[in-house]
Amino acid sequence: MKQTILTSALIPICCLFFSSVYAQDSDNGLKEFHAFPQVLGHAQTKLAETLEELNYNASLHPGHTDRNTGLWDTRFLKRSEWTSGFFAGTLWYMYQLTGETQWKDYAKEWTEDLESTANLNIDHDTGFRISSSFGNAYQLIQGQYYQRIMLRAANTLAQRYDPKIGAIKSWDWIGNFPVIIDNLMNLELLFWNAENSGNSEWYNIALSHAETSLKHHMRPDGTSYHIVDFDDSGNVNWKGTRQGYGPNSVWARGQAWAIYGFTMIYRYTGKEKFLDAAIRAADYFIDNLPDDFVPIYDFLEPVTTVQSKDASASAIAASALFEIYEFTNNARYFNSAVNILNSLSSEQFMSVNSDISSILKQSTLHRGHGNVGTSYADYYFLEAIIRYRKIKQAEFPRIGSQSVFYLDQNFPNPFNNTTQIFYSIENSGEVEISIYNSAGRKIRQLVNTYLPAGSYRLDFDASGLSSGVYLYVLRSNGQSVTRKMTLIK
Repeated sequence: MKQTILTSALIPICCLFFSSVYAQDSDNGLKEFHAFPQVLGHAQTKLAETLEELNYNASLHPGHTDRNTGLWDTRFLKRSEWTSGFFAGTLWYMYQLTGETQWKDYAKEWTEDLESTANLNIDHDTGFRISSSFGNAYQLIQGQYYQRIMLRAANTLAQRYDPKIGAIKSWDWIGNFPVIIDNLMNLELLFWNAENSGNSEWYNIALSHAETSLKHHMRPDGTSYHIVDFDDSGNVNWKGTRQGYGPNSVWARGQAWAIYGFTMIYRYTGKEKFLDAAIRAADYFIDNLPDDFVPIYDFLEPVTTVQSKDASASAIAASALFEIYEFTNNARYFNSAVNILNSLSSEQFMSVNSDISSILKQSTLHRGHGNVGTSYADYYFLEAIIRYRKIKQAEFPRIGSQSVFYLDQNFPNPFNNTTQIFYSIENSGEVEISIYNSAGRKIRQLVNTYLPAGSYRLDFDASGLSSGVYLYVLRSNGQSVTRKMTLIK
């Protein structure tokens, strides 16, 4: 599908200079972010230009820009890239901020193209690919299709867990069992699905990994290692970094992952040790920021010629700092995040009057590869703005989920005793769901009640039934739909 995005009505972005880049304190001691209208207009323009650059091909997923051309690097547009979900996620954020259906339509296209990556078991990045795309889709429009893909992805990610080590393996191409600090971010896929499916095994895997990372990645001063490699018994082989300048460096983006990851883990577990870790990581990050609130790619990089800025690190950290503020009510974290947002919104870091395809510029991939735009910097930049606006109780466009009459394939299928059935009805009414054997005889009625229009999940326990193929039928308001399920014991 190709739609033309009209940019003539967007807010002018030619003048982004402020008499004071950094906001003044409000009456309650919290700083204000005033650049939202300009940022929103700029972001819409860049996203529209990216869609045209990609020729509206939803199988292309931007990762980072080419330093020479400023366009999205064509070598890193594949679904399998760890960054593939961020562009879809950014489109969902734009829909959330504007309520304009064109952004939802494009977000759905770019999201649904990533369905196959829910089964991609080549690294730990399943969470990045799926949570930013399908996760945001489900949060905004509640489609059970999106939740089903989330469940499938959680199952894929969980397969990389080793109970002897207590962690999820990040990569297959280095070391023996490498675990990287970035991996914390992917735990949300497990925590969220455990919470929404009742699968406690996923929660336990995520918690175990979080505890292993807290023990081995974090240093006493709140900084973090990038990589910890384990032997088969769970003993540490070595610690170091590939992104920073040396083994004991403080890679800025890794530090941001730690802030964000441990804060998110606290949200799901309520365990204070994770919030404490996030705060220690945040304090180091804030205390070592330069005057423009955007660090060089490694806080300890000694060689001036490779001290490139990393806007992505600040964008990720800002989003996390707003959540820390919500847990602590400490204005230090809120105001630090606002300082970052105001700096990123200046012409120094936002790609206004620039041919760079990304919303933000001056991110760094790794040592010696700076001055690029990245899809993840853009994603977390908009996420931080959304979090700011929620805290400030700003109004968002009204977005409603659209229910249709639908019966999804049960998950998992085939299954052993327990499975989940997702369904939705577009009009309120009497709803029946029944199970039939292969001969067409009704053997169990699962639902028989009046339900309002909406989407639902049903947990089916097949205990007492023998292995075989069964039919399950949804009926409501004169409509019916039938699917097959396979029980294997």
